Amino acid sequence: MSYEDSKFRQIAMHREKLDGEYIVDFHSHTGGLCKWYHLPDSSTPEMINEMDRHGINKAVTFPFSSITSDYAHGNNTVAVAAKEYHDRLVGFACVNPHYKDEIKDELERCRQMGLRGIKLIPHYQKYPDEGPNILLACEYANDHSWPMLNHNWGSAEHLDNLAKTYKNACFIIGHYFGPIYTDVLARRNNVFQCTCAALNFGDIETLVNDVPAEKIVYGSDFTDLPIMFSMGPILYARISDDDKRKILGLTAKSVLERWPGK
Repeated sequence: MSYEDSKFRQIAMHREKLDGEYIVDFHSHTGGLCKWYHLPDSSTPEMINEMDRHGINKAVTFPFSSITSDYAHGNNTVAVAAKEYHDRLVGFACVNPHYKDEIKDELERCRQMGLRGIKLIPHYQKYPDEGPNILLACEYANDHSWPMLNHNWGSAEHLDNLAKTYKNACFIIGHYFGPIYTDVLARRNNVFQCTCAALNFGDIETLVNDVPAEKIVYGSDFTDLPIMFSMGPILYARISDDDKRKILGLTAKSVLERWPGK
């Protein structure tokens, strides 16, 4: 099949909905109060409407308000949203590594509320990406077979050591920063790359050339960024439609099945 005949390219060109495909957005944020972002149309029903408009079946989501503010409040809002739309939203808990003594208790509280993974963003919280308190979240994820998505895992060597040590946890690289983690992705079956921020010309093609599509999940960062801002480069990418299907949903489906939480 030629590039011009790609089903996904045709959908993008004609601004159509992704009907008949299984699409998972692995990087989304529930709205609410957050001083750093202007988030119009970010209520949970509006999130669902936006997912419906683009044909997204499921979204992994975490709270904006937990990033630099009250993480417990943010986790509560995600738990409510994930419970109300349990067939569409998979809620992840957010913690702040500065609060060492509260991390595991908060994650357990979130597990009891139905959340199924962890979102880390120490980069925004002014905590070292390789700081020791990150290990507390990794330990909890390992004990409960949870996926973890981190804005930045630090060096490739650090991520490789985490994945080797905490084999029952799943490590999602939350943003694409280039080929930093290519060797780790090839070596560890519990490390995956999210496409969030793969926005430059050729980024998707370069990523797929370096990493199998079975190790890549789609992420948009909505409600911060528009869904199509990051989906468009995948739909237009000069890769096979089979690889696009894996990136847009099938790899994420496999991840959520392999790390269901317990």
